[in-house]
Amino acid sequence: MKASEITNGPKPGEIICALSDIEDGKAAEFSYRDKDEVREIFIQRMGQEVFAYENSCPHAYLPLNMKEGVFTEKSGKYFMCQNHGALFDIKSGKCLGGPCNGQGLTPIEVVLKDGNIIAC
Repeated sequence: MKASEITNGPKPGEIICALSDIEDGKAAEFSYRDKDEVREIFIQRMGQEVFAYENSCPHAYLPLNMKEGVFTEKSGKYFMCQNHGALFDIKSGKCLGGPCNGQGLTPIEVVLKDGNIIAC
């Protein structure tokens, strides 16, 4: 899915997208303005669960993905930073190995309600 812009958000209660907009096992990217800064986030779908994070590796602050919408390594079990190979737990965002070991991705609080992904 191509990155979408959320204006000055995501605000609590705002619908970011429908669950059906994200293919199972894939991610969708979004950008939004936070004052004068543009921030990039992604939402990963795993069945009926979603996990949202800032698209920034805690090691070098570079985007995790090198290909649009793809944040996992080949098996789909972990997020992988394409720059330095760090692996992250999908559910917690914790770095499991690599130069940022012990750190984690910055979570974006979302809930799934009535088939929609909503900002908290």
